Amino acid sequence: MLVVSLITLLAHMAIAAPGAKKRGASNPAVKGTPQVIGLLADPTLNRDSCGSSLFGGRALWVCRDSQHYNSSGIPNLPLFTSSASWTDLIPGGGSQLTMYGDNHDDSFYPLVPGNCDDNQAGTCSDGTRYPLWANAPPLVTSSDGTRTTGYTWISNSHISGLTNLIENPSVTLYKVTYTSGADGLPTVEIINSAFWAEGDIPYGTYGGVVRDGTVYLWGQGTNRDVNLARVPVDSVEDTSQYEYYVSGAWSSSQPVLGDTAATIDNASAGGQGTYYYSNPWHSYVWIGQATDSVSADFYITTASAPEGPWIEPFKFYSGVNGNYSLGAYTLQANPDLSPADSNEIYLTYTKTDAVGDNVALYTTPLILVEWDD
Repeated sequence: MLVVSLITLLAHMAIAAPGAKKRGASNPAVKGTPQVIGLLADPTLNRDSCGSSLFGGRALWVCRDSQHYNSSGIPNLPLFTSSASWTDLIPGGGSQLTMYGDNHDDSFYPLVPGNCDDNQAGTCSDGTRYPLWANAPPLVTSSDGTRTTGYTWISNSHISGLTNLIENPSVTLYKVTYTSGADGLPTVEIINSAFWAEGDIPYGTYGGVVRDGTVYLWGQGTNRDVNLARVPVDSVEDTSQYEYYVSGAWSSSQPVLGDTAATIDNASAGGQGTYYYSNPWHSYVWIGQATDSVSADFYITTASAPEGPWIEPFKFYSGVNGNYSLGAYTLQANPDLSPADSNEIYLTYTKTDAVGDNVALYTTPLILVEWDD
């Protein structure tokens, strides 16, 4: 009986131990049925591919191609490559659905000089484009209650239709700054229009996490391998301070694109998504879409360290697809919409429907997923 009692006591201690991982860390399971809260929208803009960050106590949503509506409610030209808006957070978790903020019909991320920057769409005289499509929202590196600073890495893609004309383009580093209480949207500046050179692993474009004074940045080239770099939080703009995960260790030598020793297995399901750190799970999390998917099928993988090992990604939720040719994409997690210790996550994605003469109408569903403990 003494042995049985001791085993029982130890089991209870393990469950209650501070810092002990919850079940979700290695086996995430959805609790109940995810709730579709509604559609996030700026009533004045048709906005593609939105993602959120916390700036000054509000959610800052940054989106890709944006355009106004005509008098019939049909999206029309011209468009600008990116836009931003605020939403107010709801105490206890969640966000108001109405987005607001004046972009003055300018792209939120300034176009790179020389990349057909004489218009806000990045459209060239030959019909090609430099679209400046961000795959992740600004990564906040500092916030002192007054000033918030974040960074975004965007590939300098050059496209014809949806075909890439540069296989692995260079990457621009943008700095996003907001002073609490200021009117308008954050300010944005280009730090380096070739922060990563053409052909380099595009660290940061695939997402990032700030944890314990270190910025972890994932990159994915056209080969679909996921790679990892890190840098002190106060040295983001200095490439000499970066380290790279190669052959199971951190190195100051930057690996080349395609180096299999730098690949992080199972760090995503291959498509666009979001990395974040879960306090309840004491784990790093990636949520997003599968390779080449145009459906609202959300996948998840987790790891106790940014370099892994990551569990095999699996599907945990499917949303409603649109009726346009690209029905759903840009699957995102939005951890800043929840209190840090809440065992939940808010999801968004771009749902695309055809209106008028086969014009793409974008909507952004907001979904609450709760996890089993």
